Formats: sequence, structure tokens, C-alpha cells
Amino acid sequence: MTARILLDVGDVVWTEDPGYQGTRAAFIAAGAKVAAIPVDAEGISVEVGTKKAPQAKLISVTPSHEYPLGVTMTLKRRFELLEWASKSRAWILEDDYDSEFRYESRPLAALQGLDNNNRVIYAASFSKVLSPALRIGYLVVPGDLIESFTAAKALLDRHSPVFEQTVLADFFTENHFSRHLRRMRNVYAERRQALIAAINSEMSDLVETAPSSAGLHLTVWLDERENDAEICRLARAKGVSCEPLSALSIKRKMRPALILGFAPFSEKEIASAVHEIAKILRNR
Repeated sequence: MTARILLDVGDVVWTEDPGYQGTRAAFIAAGAKVAAIPVDAEGISVEVGTKKAPQAKLISVTPSHEYPLGVTMTLKRRFELLEWASKSRAWILEDDYDSEFRYESRPLAALQGLDNNNRVIYAASFSKVLSPALRIGYLVVPGDLIESFTAAKALLDRHSPVFEQTVLADFFTENHFSRHLRRMRNVYAERRQALIAAINSEMSDLVETAPSSAGLHLTVWLDERENDAEICRLARAKGVSCEPLSALSIKRKMRPALILGFAPFSEKEIASAVHEIAKILRNR
């Protein structure tokens, strides 16, 4: 919806590289030209983006927890991005898909909360914090855009499901949501630690875990000579699901890595899965 409202065919969009392919596909479907901008230790590189695609009309970012590298955009980079967008009259689409789950510090303020120039559209959903089956997301848009977005929403699908929204509203007002977040944050912290412990126990000599203090996945770097897509194919044959970093890279040639999610699995399942991956790596 954001792409349809704010972009014309041929407009340029920055997307993170590596990054979520669904985002890129949505912009391509809207007729936009996608410029893949590398992500470094501070987040999307504004310097590279400025040189590569200075005419961009929109920047799509996941500042709280970049997918898949797990980077949290620094405050310095956030202000740099906001300043560039303001000067260039470009929009920023902030996808805050799992900001609630931080394990080593309190949740960060959204990029939208730092924006004094009304350039940020904040997008989130309840897919990660409650259930993907709920199919309810939301946007926080600058005041001048509310009418346009409301009209577009009415044209696209009339409205989101009323019954589910009513139940969700009660869930909030009765304070169940806050309690749910606290409980799940503890559960996921334990599962994250179980994954780290299993990696350290089973294959610390074979892989390197990328630093990440948030989210529901870890990125595990492999030896340069490995084929991450092949490792994932062999893992799937053993009933283990993982995603190769190479499938999420657009232009960048990166060291092979595995994206390992831990949210829906028990500690026993996590240990078993890591054991299978370790066996695959050792037997190649």
C-alpha cells in the first residue's frame, strides 16, 4: 500500500542488502526500481546509498533488528538517515517487525519517534508477537498522509477483520498484551540461549555466530568454502529448517551463513537440530 501511494513507476527505492526478499518483491510489483544498499555494523549505509542512488524516493529499513544480519541501527546512523531523507524529500519505511524482543537492553525508540520532519512511515504487525494467523498489521503515518492512506485502504480491501480487531483491543485494554510480551521475552531468551549453547557445544570450531541482542533468529557464519544453500538442502532432508544467507543477498557477495530461527522450538528440538547441522558440516 505504501508503494502504491508514494511511488510512481520507475521511482527508485533503497532496500537493505542482504534483506527480506518479500519487501523487494513488493516494490518491484509496484513498478519501482530497487537499489540494493549494503548493511554494515551500524545499519544501512547512507554513504553508499547516496552515491549509488541519490534520486531515491523511498528507503526501506529494519532498524531495530535488520533481517537477516541481526544488526541494530546505531543512533548516529539513524540521524544520518533522517537528515538525508529530509534534505532529499524522500520517505522512510520503517519495518519494525520484531522490536519487542530484545534480550540485553530495553526496546529501542523507533526511528519514527526521532523524526521531526514527517518523513517516516512506521509499519508493524502482530505476526511475530502474537500469531501470523491473525493477519493484522498497522501503519503510523505523518498527519498529511492519513487521508490518502485511509482512502487507499478502503479501496484495497475495505477494512481489516472487525471481530479480530475487537478481541485484540480487549487484549490490550485488559493488559494481557504487556503480560504476554514479558512472558514470551523470557521464553525466547531461554530458547536463544539454548541455541547459542548448542552451537558452542556442537560446532564452535566450524562456525561463528554473528552478534545479535534482539529478534527471533541468529545468523551463523560458515567457512568461506562452504555452500550455505547446499547445507540447508541437506539439513531439510534431516527435518531441520534453516535459510541460506546467499538466498537473501541481492548484489553483495558475502561469506556463506545460515539463518537459524529459534522461536517455535523447544530446547530439546534446538539441540537436536544443531546436532544434525554439525554432523552435516563435519561429514563434508
